[in-house]
Amino acid sequence: MKDTLTFKMKTLEYASIALLFIVLFTISIVSKQDFLYALHDYTLYLDSDPFRSIIFSYGAGCLSFVSRFITQFFISPVFGAFAVSTTLTAIFAILLKSFSKQGNAKKIVFAAIPPLALFVAACNLEYLIFDKVDGSVVMSLLLGSLIAVLLAWWMQVENKISLYIAIVVAEFSYFAIGIFSPLSMLIGASSYVKKDNKIAMMLAGIGLASWFGFNYLTSNLLHYEVYSIALFAPLYVSHSSTFFIYSLIALALLIVCPLVASKCGEETELSSKRLIVPGIAFVLAIVVAKLCSYNDESFHKILRLQRLENEEKWGEMITEARNTTHPTSDIYAYYVEALIANGENVDQMFNFPVEWEGYSTSNFCMPHMIHYEDFAFATGNYCMSLFHAMEYYQLTGENFRRLKRMMRCAVMMEEPELTERYLNVLETSTVYSDYVKEWRKYKNNKQQLLADKEAYQNFDSYFEKKDDWFHAYSAADFIAERSNISNPKIAEARILTELYAKDLESFARDIPVAAQIYRGHVPPKCIQEAACLCAIMGNTKPVQSIAVDRTLAKNVQKGVKEIQKAGKKGKDKMKKYEGSYLYYYFYKETDTKNYKGEIGRAHV
Repeated sequence: MKDTLTFKMKTLEYASIALLFIVLFTISIVSKQDFLYALHDYTLYLDSDPFRSIIFSYGAGCLSFVSRFITQFFISPVFGAFAVSTTLTAIFAILLKSFSKQGNAKKIVFAAIPPLALFVAACNLEYLIFDKVDGSVVMSLLLGSLIAVLLAWWMQVENKISLYIAIVVAEFSYFAIGIFSPLSMLIGASSYVKKDNKIAMMLAGIGLASWFGFNYLTSNLLHYEVYSIALFAPLYVSHSSTFFIYSLIALALLIVCPLVASKCGEETELSSKRLIVPGIAFVLAIVVAKLCSYNDESFHKILRLQRLENEEKWGEMITEARNTTHPTSDIYAYYVEALIANGENVDQMFNFPVEWEGYSTSNFCMPHMIHYEDFAFATGNYCMSLFHAMEYYQLTGENFRRLKRMMRCAVMMEEPELTERYLNVLETSTVYSDYVKEWRKYKNNKQQLLADKEAYQNFDSYFEKKDDWFHAYSAADFIAERSNISNPKIAEARILTELYAKDLESFARDIPVAAQIYRGHVPPKCIQEAACLCAIMGNTKPVQSIAVDRTLAKNVQKGVKEIQKAGKKGKDKMKKYEGSYLYYYFYKETDTKNYKGEIGRAHV
């Protein structure tokens, strides 16, 4: 009877391990691919002595280094999903093994809760990934937790000598794994509470003493870190961040769950009836973990667009951006970048959902850093793109994404020595050898790049070398502040920028530029509509300077009357005008703070 029960329990455990892996891997593959790729993109691993010395100079340097090494392979999201799922499943399996003396199906639930909580924490990095956070922090959390439960499992051996060796190893591993060293002893203490209180108290005392004591010594004498940061190394990203709070909760559950599991007692039989409650609890824990992971549409859309940009899939970028329910201004910026790369008609700029939102997170203080260097590059302002990439590379942390951007800027600026410097750095990674080989052939041959990649030819069409361009800060001002522009592409971009900002006064001022650009052919629909709006407002100069379709002019006049009659509350009734500049002008709230006054601002 006992053998049968043991067999059933083992079968149930193996089935639970397999199920958890399948569920976590499926969730990661289906809904977290772009996030996993972003963890790679916003981290940096270099196989060089200077890089190693820098990483090892911080608390938990060894763990951080290994985590960075693994995270670089997340360039393949499938590998990332496998690494995350395997690590969490291993934690689950070890916890099950450590609970083996409690022959109760409920222990499976208590063993599953910590890895699922860790998964939730990992998925709640949120917008901090764009800020002062290295993408490898997620792997540090998971890998550190795995090491902690392994050390705690070692401490549960019956042999006292082996126990003391385990304590010594855990104690001095602090320099390598940081907070996970005392965590292992606290988990071990939790497991000993029922069978040996003296050992439990000893482990807890040593763990807490080393946590506060070692941190004080290392932060002041070895690493020279802020004490609060060293205390939670390598996890500390922001005391108020969701990721940090959820991580602490998950680590607390690693301590609490063994204690609770020890009170479950022994099962006398393992019938299907007895499995109903634990089974429901197990499934419910998985569902809750999925629901609690960060699922903000705009966040995941930005990650998707950045990945597609890296892969130069411009058509897919356009489709993805347009299929956004509540886009942010960053999504719009990537949309315009893709339009430029793809050589799309300028009318497409305003054929876009007009009600974009701000950021719903309180943890992200620098939203402009997401797209600035990318959009500046797309408009040919390589100097400004390089400036932003270098600035954020230093302010927010070194990563592959901005290193690649700086290298591409150097190629487009025809700076072979600078290009080679960036390529040499990228070459010391493990995953970018083919990428470096591809771009090295363009180091001294920009024209070959333009011939091979049409998108870069489109980007370069906006470029006009002026020493003072560096001083322009925003993309809008960069274009709109230029005067006497000889490049028709840049002149057109200037006009479109004015339309984007609803600055019809400046548009009317620059209409001679538009007249020169579109001499002999019909201007884009959005420019014709803007000219008609100027005429309705009393300035007929634009419609006199460019060709305007009469039917279009009548529709604009009719649309203005209908929109003014409907007002803002009647916006839904005006959906027939969606995709036109008319609809954009009256219903889009602009975010161009650099424009003075309320010029051109629509009121309905």
